[in-house]
Amino acid sequence: MDWNEAKAKIEKTIVVGTDLNTSDSTYRKVLKTNHICESKRYNYNGEKGFRVQIGKNKNNDAVCIPWSMLERCFLELKKRGVFNIKVFREYYPDQCKDHPCHVHVVGMIFVKAGIATLNDNGKEKNYLLLK
Repeated sequence: MDWNEAKAKIEKTIVVGTDLNTSDSTYRKVLKTNHICESKRYNYNGEKGFRVQIGKNKNNDAVCIPWSMLERCFLELKKRGVFNIKVFREYYPDQCKDHPCHVHVVGMIFVKAGIATLNDNGKEKNYLLLK
């Protein structure tokens, strides 16, 4: 699978209301698709992506997941066969520090889209590329 196929699967599967929770989370759901990500801190520069709730207050407790982030993480998943917090931190240290849940939002987007599976060994969550 290449990025264009993965992106098409994500676009088809991830819609407003999609539940992106792992067994350890409660509030993660997609609030917006085709969302304009305007974080100056992260230099998203108005790129389109997803707005995902991560806490009780959906207006304040949310993260943006731009398409470039999904592409970078997918390419690493494909190259390494695994995506996890260590991989994410290499490319997005500020997001990882501010809201580590970015990792699992991205990972669960891959799971819901049929690109990866979640392997939770109790110590860490690894998202494994589906063959």
